[in-house]
Amino acid sequence: MPPGAAWLSGALRRTWRGSLMMAKSDIAPPGVILLSAGRGSRMLPLTEGIPKSLLPVGDRLVLDWLIEAVIERTTGEVVVVTGYAAEKVVVHLSSRFGSRVATVHNERYVDDVNILSVELGVAALKYPERGYLIVETDLLLDRCAWDQVFSVVNDAAPLSCWVCDGFYNPQLTGGIVHADPNGRIDAVAYQPVYDPAFDGWPKMVGLLLVGPKQVEEDRRLRRAAIEQSIAQYYLMPWREGIACLPSRVLQLQGGFARSFNTENDFYRARADFLAQSHSSTPNNKEKVTSA
Repeated sequence: MPPGAAWLSGALRRTWRGSLMMAKSDIAPPGVILLSAGRGSRMLPLTEGIPKSLLPVGDRLVLDWLIEAVIERTTGEVVVVTGYAAEKVVVHLSSRFGSRVATVHNERYVDDVNILSVELGVAALKYPERGYLIVETDLLLDRCAWDQVFSVVNDAAPLSCWVCDGFYNPQLTGGIVHADPNGRIDAVAYQPVYDPAFDGWPKMVGLLLVGPKQVEEDRRLRRAAIEQSIAQYYLMPWREGIACLPSRVLQLQGGFARSFNTENDFYRARADFLAQSHSSTPNNKEKVTSA
């Protein structure tokens, strides 16, 4: 080998590896949209004067747990959609997260279920074409669940997916999906009243990742649906247009993921979440092992 050739070969390899790492780090992550506009009337009197997202869970609020988990795992844009008691949400976010989190207000939150909030959140992103993770804020997840979600969000070219936990049954109703043998979702449904015909369908947990390749179609279908009515869930365009929106199920394996819509739901979810979080801390694991 000519003098200096070994050094040149090594330098080229290092340059190639550095370029590859740079290329990966330069990939723009999807944005994150958190829906915090609803009145939460089913949770009165807990939500008198505040949205569900500002309810206390341990030493933080629901919204804090969600946003802290997000910004720990991504450098992407974060937008919170406000509505009911918007000023309280904005003040809290500004004091706790500063400019890291943007807000957009849904003036029609009284009439909107959440489909308009999603579109406003997407429109508030500087780079919606990068894709986006939609997060409902009546939801608590632990680190294990969030890590699984962001293992997909942080892919080089994230695919659209509905995050699910568990399967439809008499105690677990609402938004569900069905996947074909290849794992692609071929049906989306909303079944709040138990129907045994849907037993075993993966149960949505309140998180939808729209990949870059589906952004245009996702927005087109949602805007068409909004023209008809805003009194509907953001999953409805997916129910009607799933053939045009390639997506898959992300079924959480282990971890904690729980949504809440009533006062009792919230108290149970909060207690279970705090117990799960406490038992999974390193210090507590050491105590259990030493005992």
